[in-house]
Amino acid sequence: MNELRLRFSDGDQPDLVLGAGVHALGRLPTGLGPVDGGQPWLLQLCNDRRGIWLTVADELRGVHVNGRPVQHVAMLRAGDSIHVDGNELLLTAASDGRRPPPAGSAPRDPIGNLRLVLRGVGGAHHGRSISLAEPRRIGRASDADIRIEGPGIAERHAVIEAINGHAMLRDAEAGVLVNGQRLGMVTAGQFLTETPDPSAFRERALATGARIGVDGEALAATHDSLEIVSAERALQITALLAVIANALSGIGYQGYLSRQALAQIAAISVGASPELMSLP
Repeated sequence: MNELRLRFSDGDQPDLVLGAGVHALGRLPTGLGPVDGGQPWLLQLCNDRRGIWLTVADELRGVHVNGRPVQHVAMLRAGDSIHVDGNELLLTAASDGRRPPPAGSAPRDPIGNLRLVLRGVGGAHHGRSISLAEPRRIGRASDADIRIEGPGIAERHAVIEAINGHAMLRDAEAGVLVNGQRLGMVTAGQFLTETPDPSAFRERALATGARIGVDGEALAATHDSLEIVSAERALQITALLAVIANALSGIGYQGYLSRQALAQIAAISVGASPELMSLP
């Protein structure tokens, strides 16, 4: 089963694992956090066979999910951002075990790709459904298929395309979250599934060179020596990188928890009486 967790943006408490049942959040001395059933609550999250449901307390106002106000009930999905009482919560999902199809296992299926769409769940694209019958460029550039303005959005942020019924994210030039999990950045050009147009490649190489302070002409001259990787193989490599990045992130978070525990032990030791500290 794909485990869902609620992540607190302040970083002062661990993720809340959302197992089956109802989970309540209320005001604690340390901020927003889990409360027992008998205590006053602000939000309730119910995890059942239908999904995750958010219920807002009657007297509470100003709750937003992905920037949209919620008055009473909303259905949540992995990756949703919840703002409540001055706090930001992020619903995350662990890897669900999906694996890319084996390279060369089947020819491309353009008809199957017609069944895949991107659906906007927040912001200016809320409610839109965008077909993945062809690759979609995402970013703040004027020629992007899905144009998004805002801090942290690159001119050409990423590309999403469908391959044999699977959605593939590539050319990520800035941070990307998938189901609430941050993926390692994949710089454009690491995976090329087809030979780029020479003029378009040169234009992009010059722009990249100017941005990072290297010789753009030298970058453009590499066009004829580019290594082309099959889309299926690129999908496998990207999936492996995601697994490695998430594993390293988990190791770092466990280290953070260990340091927090040691700090608490040290604080308790400092405040303990000499008689208690001398006990065998």
